[in-house]
This record gives sequence, structure tokens and C-alpha cells, in this order.
Amino acid sequence: MLQWHSMYETGVQDIDIQHKRLFEMINGFDKSISDKSAEGMIDEFLTFLGEYIKTHFAFEEQCMAELICPVAEKNANAHQKFLVTYMNYYNRFKDEGYSEQLARELHKTAEAWLVKHICGIDVHLKFCVKKGAAA
Repeated sequence: MLQWHSMYETGVQDIDIQHKRLFEMINGFDKSISDKSAEGMIDEFLTFLGEYIKTHFAFEEQCMAELICPVAEKNANAHQKFLVTYMNYYNRFKDEGYSEQLARELHKTAEAWLVKHICGIDVHLKFCVKKGAAA
């Protein structure tokens, strides 16, 4: 289970709220795998993830551009790569249907990517926000 920590904060409240919502969804999906109800939730999770990718990624990229964040391009590239990963899982589910293995792989991938992405890229925003506030 993912736990929200201050180390994940970006300094942009709306982004942090969106990240927390993603944490909740990933944790809910993890719970559904554990209690064997993931088959009924995987479609909802994939739908949420698809919408999240469209709206959150665009918003975050816009914030990074406005704040002249030095990792803005790296962020956009990481988002594009994750979109491809997401589409692979989405298509596998649509083509093959549900399997516990697919659910576990999807969860593990989403959880690992989220933590790595936030800690490796998104947190750079906090320095840009501070710099912008000082100007």
C-alpha cells in the first residue's frame, strides 16, 4: 500500500491533490486484488487511469511550462512513455479479458511508476514554485 508522504509534495496544491487521488485508486485496486474482487474493478481502474493520464498529465505539463521547470521536457517524455505502457495494458485487457496475473502486473507497474515519477521528476516543481514566489 502506498502511503502519502511530504517527500511527494510538488508545491502545487492541485497536483498534489491529483496525486493523492491516484494513490487512493492504486491502493483500492491493490485491495481488490487481495480480496479477489479485482475482476469487477479492473475496468473502472483502467478507465480512471486513462482519464487521469489525459487530464493530469496535461495540467502538470502546463504547470511545468509556466513555472519554467528544468525537467519539463523530461516530464513530458515520461508521460508519453507511460501512456504507451497504459495502452498496452488497456489493449491486453480488452483482447484477453481479466486475469489475476494481468491485474497484478498492472498494479505493480502503476505503483512503481508513480513513486519513481513523482520522486524523480515531479518534485522538481517545488523548487520552481519557491523560485517564482521569491521573484
